[in-house]
Amino acid sequence: MSQSLKLRFEQLDVFTTTRYLGNPLAIVHIPEGATLTQDQKQRIAAEFNLSETVFLHESSDADAPVTIDIFMTTQELPFAGHPTVGSGWYLLTQAPHKDTVTLNTKAGKIPVFRDGARVKLQVPIDFKVHPSVHRPEYYRALQPELKDADFVSGGSGIEPIASIVKGMTFILMELTSLEALGRLRPFPIGFGEFPSLGEWAGFVGVYAFVIGSNGVVRTRMFDGTLEDPATGSAASTLAGWLAKKRGKGTHKIEIVQGVEMGRKSEITAHVEVGDGGEIKKIELGGQAVEVMEGLVRV
Repeated sequence: MSQSLKLRFEQLDVFTTTRYLGNPLAIVHIPEGATLTQDQKQRIAAEFNLSETVFLHESSDADAPVTIDIFMTTQELPFAGHPTVGSGWYLLTQAPHKDTVTLNTKAGKIPVFRDGARVKLQVPIDFKVHPSVHRPEYYRALQPELKDADFVSGGSGIEPIASIVKGMTFILMELTSLEALGRLRPFPIGFGEFPSLGEWAGFVGVYAFVIGSNGVVRTRMFDGTLEDPATGSAASTLAGWLAKKRGKGTHKIEIVQGVEMGRKSEITAHVEVGDGGEIKKIELGGQAVEVMEGLVRV
């Protein structure tokens, strides 16, 4: 591949309609016939230095599923919410005659549907609630500004752990107040070492949340020292966990994330729970806005 290859990119803010709020997403276009190595994609994602960067593989077949690769600054992900919502929103804005587009991800094919000015998608799920792990050295010692009374679990150090798909797992830390949520600080270590996860091992983040009196859930997501303004995979995981507790039926979960970072993000999930308490379907919805565009030299 020529070292002078120029790749077009757009940058969006996702889960918002206001520029400079929500979660930024870079979409880098790979022309049909061109290839990038895994290392090149990883270096480009690190250069953007966003929570995720998408590599969109262009095709002359307008009706074919659109393949996307999702990269953090340090690793590739099988699925993530704000990259899929953002990519689906972008593709549908470029094709106003279409009401749906299918994304081909490492986690499988994901249909994205136009929903007025928003888009919604059916999240790929292999949902699993794992046995809770007693790790107070993570949840307590690393948050010196929080007291036992700030945790719904009290002083036990036991928090629910759930995966939306294999390789995407979240520790669900419920707090008692927004004031406590505001006192959370980034964690000095990551959370990838959970041997009990088995084949679900991979990315592990902490998703802290407070359920408001109006039913809206306020959240923050940490991957070690990194805080994310909007995390669709975490929102889907939490929505699934909350819906399982509510029982059979279809449940709407509204989530607001990123407020403490000054990047308010609004995420909606609809969860269908079956007769036996199993998660049958999760739909994730949101909007986006274009912020900038340009070229990446490879």
